[in-house]
Order: sequence, then structure tokens, then C-alpha cells
Amino acid sequence: MRNYLKYQHPGVQFAVFMGLAAVMFFTYLTIAQSFFGGVAEALSSSKEISAETLRQFRWSQFLSAVLTFIIPASVFAYLSDERPFHYVGLKTHARILIFLIVIFLLVAVQPFAIYMGQLNQNANFGPFQDGLKRIEELSENAMNNFVRMNNPYDLIINLFIVAILPAIGEELFFRGALQNILERWTRVPWVAILLSSLFFAFLHMTAFKFLGILTLGAVLGTLFYLTRNLWYNVFFHFLNNFMALLASYYATKYSMLKKLAEDDYKVSLLAALASLAVTIGLFLLIRKRTPYQPSTSTSQPPAHLDIN
Repeated sequence: MRNYLKYQHPGVQFAVFMGLAAVMFFTYLTIAQSFFGGVAEALSSSKEISAETLRQFRWSQFLSAVLTFIIPASVFAYLSDERPFHYVGLKTHARILIFLIVIFLLVAVQPFAIYMGQLNQNANFGPFQDGLKRIEELSENAMNNFVRMNNPYDLIINLFIVAILPAIGEELFFRGALQNILERWTRVPWVAILLSSLFFAFLHMTAFKFLGILTLGAVLGTLFYLTRNLWYNVFFHFLNNFMALLASYYATKYSMLKKLAEDDYKVSLLAALASLAVTIGLFLLIRKRTPYQPSTSTSQPPAHLDIN
């Protein structure tokens, strides 16, 4: 079975990958329903949840990241190349300079992403409006309950569950596997980036924050296309989640962080355009500092560990 998919048509690879993802998703749903069935209802309540409910939900989120994202992407990579980690972009070399640029990229794109989210907040979905609003409220109640942190220990646990695991799992799934497949299939990088970003945004199941998440997905997709190194994506994704987690943790102390945590921070069109311009400039800088690599090149010898 090793390398079975290596020379298959991208359409076949896509079907196999989606099949793996579906099997693991339903496996997770079965386990979650069996062991954590009452957690979702408790979390979506406005009442304060118990420590046991919170513990179960943390285990549920851990299993979700591993079963739904990490395992399908890892199995697919194993079936597609003799160097599966290299295949999904987990290279053994990275550049400190690019990590530094990624930090500036994360900060630069935030105003534009927030502005896109603003455009989305007052959207009217006609007959689906009330149902989507209800789903949004339940989701927000669940997340507010989950990230309710009373001490540094809660912050550390949530750092692993909310920031680290999703950063690794979602980047493996959406960029390392899915975007790679779509780029080879369509042969048009921007189409692959757009489609994988749409999948990424739909995953978060929020109609009223869709454009903001889509924007960040497109940034992550572009970053992977330019560098072919998933560690930069994981770093960006982790920092983004970490910033949101810190905003929630310190929201009661600082008004600006409270606005960010509650998605109540407003950005002007001028600031959004400036943010977009700086973001594009940083991408051009990354392009200049990173040699071009085609998607999943398997003809090169394994790289040695080289972080400089």
C-alpha cells in the first residue's frame, strides 16, 4: 500500500482523501456520542458548566483534532510518497528570517480580516437567518464556556487544545494534503488556494464570520504555496489562535482585548486597504527570500536539519 497513490490521478487522490476524512469524522462522531453525548448541550447553555463537563469537552476536542485532521492527512501522505512528512510540507529545514516575517504577516493581515468579518456580520440569509443566528449563538456560548479560564493552568491546557493541536491538524489537512491535491488537479495555484480556503472556512460552521476566516485561510494557503514549508503555516496558525486565547483570558482587564474577544473591534476601510497592501508587500518579500518549489516534489533527496 505504500506509495499506492503516488502516480494516481489527482481526482483519485482527492476521492481517497475525502473518503479517509469521512471515515475518521464518523468514527469521531461515534466516539463523541458514546462518551461525551451530553457535553454539547451543557456547553451551549448560558449556565456555568461543571469541571467534569469541561474535562470531557477537552478530551472531545483532542480526539476531534487527531481523528478528523491529523490521521487522514498522515495516512494520505503515507499512501502518496516514500517521504510522507516531506510530502505534506513538514520539511527538516526552516529559516528564522521567514518565521520573523510570518509574525509581521500575522499582525499586518488582522485589520483586513477583521474588516471582512464586519462585512459579514450584518448579512441577511433570508429564510435561513433565524436558524443560522441560533446556531451562531449556540456556538458562541459553547466557545465562551470552553475558554473560560480562572487560572494559568486553564490557560496552558487551552493553549494545547485551542492553539497547538488545531494549528498542526488543520494545516496538515487543508494545506499539506488538500491544497496539494487541488493544485495538481487544477494546475492553477490560486484556484487551489481559494478552494482549500473555502473548505477551511466552511469547517468552522459560522455564516457570520465566514469572510474573515476565508481571508485567513487564503493567507495561509498563499504562505504554503510560496514556501512549501508547513512549519511556517503551523507557526502562523498557532500565533493567531494564541492571540485570540490571550484576548479571552485578559478580556476582563483590558477594554481593547474585550472588544477583540467579542468580535466588537471595528476597522475602517482605509485601515483595511492599508493592511492588504502591507500583507501583499510581505508576501513579495517572502517570495524573494524563498526559492520556488513545485508542489510535492519527490525527486529531491531528503533535506538535513537546517534551521538558520
